Amino acid sequence: MPDISKLPELAALFDITIDELLGQKSDLITNTAAGKMEQYLEENDVTVQELREVAPVLKPEQVDTIFTTLTDTQDIQIQNLHELGDLFPFVRRDILDKLAWKIIESGDISDLDEIAPFLGRDTINQIARKMIAEDKTIDAIAPFVSRDLIAELAEIRYHKSGISALDDIAPFIPQTQLQAIAEEEYTNRGLCHLESIAPFLNKDYLNALAKKAIEKDGLKAISPIAPFLDRNMLSEYVKEQFL
Repeated sequence: MPDISKLPELAALFDITIDELLGQKSDLITNTAAGKMEQYLEENDVTVQELREVAPVLKPEQVDTIFTTLTDTQDIQIQNLHELGDLFPFVRRDILDKLAWKIIESGDISDLDEIAPFLGRDTINQIARKMIAEDKTIDAIAPFVSRDLIAELAEIRYHKSGISALDDIAPFIPQTQLQAIAEEEYTNRGLCHLESIAPFLNKDYLNALAKKAIEKDGLKAISPIAPFLDRNMLSEYVKEQFL
């Protein structure tokens, strides 16, 4: 893809317009190639669709400028993040961090997962902490939040609301933290509520926990987590103990 500054020369070489060269009409491209981007932005409202179409041709700093103008001058609450999403790979991270905070402040976080993969880790963690403080679920951005923060959140949620409060973040809780919660839950209430986190526990640990429960309370004790246990382990254990 040639540098945008070369488009006028290439068009002149072939004796055609820039629009004909690119196969599409774009006043934004024509003015940017002619060095009149700032003036064009002052006099015209650029649409998301227009920027999506020309972003691959523009220089990174040009995309940043137009994207910032677009999101600063239009009400982000009526913007569809899915629509903006195609632009995120072309935009600087600090600009996207700023946009993410604007979305958070608007109160509409339904599409936050669209921008999350492109944000800085510090920004994601700060947003997660804010959402946690406001009792909002972070499942949409959990894959991008630091494991330490997820572990901290899991500890708080478990002791405040029980193991069911971990449903949306269970796949992202560090294994050591998850096992510590499982041990505490088993000690206090047995295996009856462990099925919600059982699929995410280390298989060897889960098997060992099941053996401990069987020895203490019999085979019925493991019924809540039976679908997640190693079948061969169960068969061997039953043979050893009862056959």
